[in-house]
Order: sequence, then structure tokens, then C-alpha cells
Amino acid sequence: MKALIFLILVLSIFNPSAHALSVDTLRYGNFGKIVIYKPGNDPNSVVLFVSGDGGWNMGVVEMSQRLVQQGALVAGINIKLYFKSLYRTTSTCYYPAADFEDLSLMLQKRYRLDTYHKPILVGYSSGATLVYGILVQAPAATFQGAISLGFCPDIEINKPLCAGSGLKQHVLKEGKSFYLEPSEKLTAPFIALNGTKDLVCDFPSTQQFLKEVNTGVLIELPMVGHGFAVLSNWIPQFKEAYHQVLLAPSFAEQKNAQNTLLQSQNLDPLPIDLPIVLVPTSQTDDSKPMVFLVSGDGGWTNFDHSIAESLAEKGMPVVGLDAQKYFWNGKTPEVTALEVEKAVVHYLQQWKRKKFILVGYSFGANVVPFIADKFSEELKDLLSGIYCLSPNLKADFEIHLMDMLGWGGKRESYNVPEQIKKNEQFKTYCIFGDEEEEALRARFQEAGAQILIVPGNHHYNNNPSAAGEAIYKQVEHSDD
Repeated sequence: MKALIFLILVLSIFNPSAHALSVDTLRYGNFGKIVIYKPGNDPNSVVLFVSGDGGWNMGVVEMSQRLVQQGALVAGINIKLYFKSLYRTTSTCYYPAADFEDLSLMLQKRYRLDTYHKPILVGYSSGATLVYGILVQAPAATFQGAISLGFCPDIEINKPLCAGSGLKQHVLKEGKSFYLEPSEKLTAPFIALNGTKDLVCDFPSTQQFLKEVNTGVLIELPMVGHGFAVLSNWIPQFKEAYHQVLLAPSFAEQKNAQNTLLQSQNLDPLPIDLPIVLVPTSQTDDSKPMVFLVSGDGGWTNFDHSIAESLAEKGMPVVGLDAQKYFWNGKTPEVTALEVEKAVVHYLQQWKRKKFILVGYSFGANVVPFIADKFSEELKDLLSGIYCLSPNLKADFEIHLMDMLGWGGKRESYNVPEQIKKNEQFKTYCIFGDEEEEALRARFQEAGAQILIVPGNHHYNNNPSAAGEAIYKQVEHSDD
């Protein structure tokens, strides 16, 4: 009996699933096989963990299990399998941020998480470098932050990572390796845990690199080499780093806290719980409308915020709705309109504005015509225009992935041009980049919307203020 108890104890120590409720495996996109570790209770976070060059072995399994003990749902990603898939693509650069965000969305829908958690990126060795690059190239607010164990800024890969939202790099060996530059524009935390005995990643060089990353933190591990072999020498610091990232303020919270004008206005809080961001204006011309802006399905990112800031600079205060948070669980147009109306009425009073415009980008552009239709007659009289930024033909009142194999259940589809055609009492404007499909623009023009064109693609060549300028000019023209 004692021998049996001892055997069970030993197995519990070395079994990679000992501290998790269950371990799943699945295949998804470029990732190939992924190992999923689920905690016993509802997850408090989602971690996307990238292995080193050794693949998904016992070393990274141990690291991931420590996060499961802290309440995280962890997806174990084999960097060898992922890079193998990337190498088959024909793109001139790699944009793994999109793959990782899609993976996060899929996992959280699959496991039916009640709210969407911005994923935490964690990587070891070569995975440590990759997650840094992903964090920098992604729009702000895509990820909660990143933790790198055994971090070096050089990455062995045959093509560069795409610049995205600002990643800079230079070639070390053409077609073989690149050096990722320190970023000064991060809004999410980046924490590196490096050992002073690391013979792979020179500690003084890493230390200097982290000093040049604006949100960078280096945790020094005096008794640790690159292998992270002795658990007691780094596990406490690893847990601390995880909680620092977990509890870091979101992008929207940072923007609200940093806005001194907003703090000085002492607005009454909204009496209902909505994921909103407020961007006030210093101008007091009440003839200019307030803006209610619904974000894209990626949530309230620096793209949406830049649109809001460009409008506020021109005298139009903005209430922004994070579509990813709000529509994570399905809504109806009626419920959405009721809650949006409460927010609009509240802030019209707070900012002393007489009218407002309804603006949506991408996912948000698809839903705003339906929201307007369900407003009360009193509020409809105050709505001076609907602005759909790069809409599609169909709307959905729930965030989902098209390739989720039915995990999201049946969905009702809403025809956007048809709704615009029905909204005869409203002026509707659709803004498209000149590189977007002409056939798509024609469908909205046929529905009665006025088409406005700005330079660029669906993201306006990463110049969201161009959309803000187009909205402002049309508002000014409508008032003439």
C-alpha cells in the first residue's frame, strides 16, 4: 500500500495534467496541434504559450502548468509546427498577431467563456522573441501583455515579421535571422525573466534592450541559466509577472485615466454597465453633435481611439462602445438600441449637446443602421446622421469566427443595405477606402447611402484620422 501511495504521489508530481481539470488537444490553422490546459474553475485569463526550439516538451509543460494553477486557460503552441506552416505561405512578411488573435477568439468561444479575455502572450527562448514581436506588431488592446522567459531580441526566421502597428527590425542574416528593435510605443506590459547565468541570451544586452522598451520590465534571476532548470529559482517571479500582466489596466482604462480634460469635467457616471470610452472636447459649441462610435470586432483599439480623438479635436465629444466586449454574447437590435439610447441621452445631457451622430467601424458599421431603427421616436429626432465606416453586406449582433465549425450555434443574419434603404428618415453615409471593392460600394449606393472615399484599404492605410476628417467635413457640410 505504501508503495502504491508513493507511486501515485510521484505520478502527480510529474504528470503534466495533474493540476488541470482536463487536457485537450486540437488542431487549428497554422498552429497544427495545440495542447489545451484548463483549470478546475472558470478561467481568469487566457494564455497563449509559445515553446522554444525544442517544441512542446516537459520544460514548457511545467511552465504552463504553473499558470493553470493561477487560474489561466493555457494553449500550448509548438513553435516548430507554427513556423513550418508559416514557411509554406507566400507573403513577403509574417503577421502572426492575426493568427494568435483568431486562436484566442476560437478558444474562448469553444470553451464558452462568459466574457472575452484579452489573451496574455507567454514564450520561452525563441518563443520569447516571437511573442515580443507579436505584441509590438499588433494594434494596442489586442493582447493583455506578454511575458518572455529567456528573451533575446534576435529571431531565426526566413522572412521578416510585418511592421503592423510599429514593429521595427533589421536583418542579421538575409533569409535566416532578424533583430527586433526596442519599441517605444507599447501600451501593454512586456516582462522578461532572464537569468544572469544565461549563456544564450547575454544578460547585460537584454538589460539594455528592456530599458529602451517603454513598458518593458526585466526580472533578474541570479541563479538561472537559459534552461530554467531549478524551479524554485524562478517560479515565484514567474507567478508575480503573470499577476502584474493580468491586473494591468486595459487600453481603454489607460486612455480614460490619462485624459486630464475628462477628469476635470467630473461627469456623472452612466447608470448602466457598458464597456465605453469617453473622449471629450474642450470646445463648447453646442451646435456640433456628440458622437456615439461603435468599434470593430477587435474591440476598442488605438485605431478606433484615433478616430475618436480626431473628432474630439474638431469639437465633437465621443462616447465609444467596445464591440468585442459588448457583443461577445449575442444581443438583439432591440436590446442594443435600448442600452445605447440610455448612454446617448445621459451624455447628451452631461455634455450639453442638442444632437448626435451614430458612427460604426467595420463590425460596428454593420450594426448601427439597425440600432438607429430601434431608437425611440424622441431620440430619432436628435439623430442627425449615420456614418458606416467600411461596412459589409451582413450584420451580426454577436462576435464570432466564420470558421468555427458551428461552435457558435445558429445565427440570425441581418441585411445591411436593406436596412439602410428602410431608414429613410436618416441621412446615411458610407466611408470606404479607395482600395476596397467597388462592387461593395455600389451595393450601398444603390441602397441610398451617400458614399465617401478616403485613401487606402479597410484600415485606410493605418490613417484612421482620414475617416474622422471625412466625417467632420460631411457634418459641417450638412449644417450649412
